[in-house]
Amino acid sequence: MGLFSSSNTSPEYLALVTRWDTFIQKLRDRYSEVMTSAEGPLNDMMNGIQYDSIVFINVNTGLKNQTVDALSKKGDEGWTKMSSELYKINATSSDINNLHQKLNDFQNWIALEFEKYEVKIFADAARKILENVKQHINESKLHRCTQCAAELPIKVYSFMAVNLKCDSCGSVNTYQPDDRVRALEYYVLNHLAEEQAFDLKIKGRHDRSAAKEYYLKYYGYLMDNVPEKKDFYKRDMDERISWVEKGRDPYIN
Repeated sequence: MGLFSSSNTSPEYLALVTRWDTFIQKLRDRYSEVMTSAEGPLNDMMNGIQYDSIVFINVNTGLKNQTVDALSKKGDEGWTKMSSELYKINATSSDINNLHQKLNDFQNWIALEFEKYEVKIFADAARKILENVKQHINESKLHRCTQCAAELPIKVYSFMAVNLKCDSCGSVNTYQPDDRVRALEYYVLNHLAEEQAFDLKIKGRHDRSAAKEYYLKYYGYLMDNVPEKKDFYKRDMDERISWVEKGRDPYIN
């Protein structure tokens, strides 16, 4: 017997089941319609990205309001009417709960689908930004001492300001990374790390072991790509894993 099977075969009940299933499907279809209609404008925005993905934040807020929030609310309103009809025909608590579960499943589904979309759109933007930065940065450029012009051992893709003592003349040089390189950490690396670890994040909502693996993979990516901040990321990772072990993770949901 299936999850939503019922011993109630009255025509009135079966008609309500059909009506409810049709309603839920219309909500799913509406979500797909909105997201499909947004693809063209989103592609245009993606093509116009330079060194940050701020433009997607407001757009995504609007899309979420139009889909997750509005359609979930519409589902709740529909249930108010449906539950009234179910009580009129004296449907059992089990039958009522089974139908309501279909709404819960839809609301969980739409929230997850939108989350998947957000992870993908920001990861795609991250790749575009990285491509733009690489075209702008001259990786073969030499950084020289401001006093004697001797070459300094500076990484082009450095995310932090550093003070370096020149081996030739002993003067201290302060190196400030290009702002576009600094932006890689927030607009690129964080989103690519999230994309890589996202499946574990979803599993981690119901599995502590997967939650720990999520943090290890997410922060591992950041530590590999921003080695000068490895200690900072490790402290953050250890703190979050500690919350998981205590069963009180406020971050992953």
